[in-house]
Amino acid sequence: MDDRRTLFLAGFVGASLSYIFNVLAFTGTFDVFRWVVFVALYAGFTYGFDRFIGWQTGSA
Repeated sequence: MDDRRTLFLAGFVGASLSYIFNVLAFTGTFDVFRWVVFVALYAGFTYGFDRFIGWQTGSA
């Protein structure tokens, strides 16, 4: 596994755990559909920013 994929996976796990714990702390309930929406948005923004930065630096 290359470094970039490892960093993306670590970021996803950290963001996902943070989302889950915050939702449980503030609402007391967990909705899988909202978590899936969060995962989709997180993946979309992460991919988009990665492509944008790669385009700006010429490494894409």
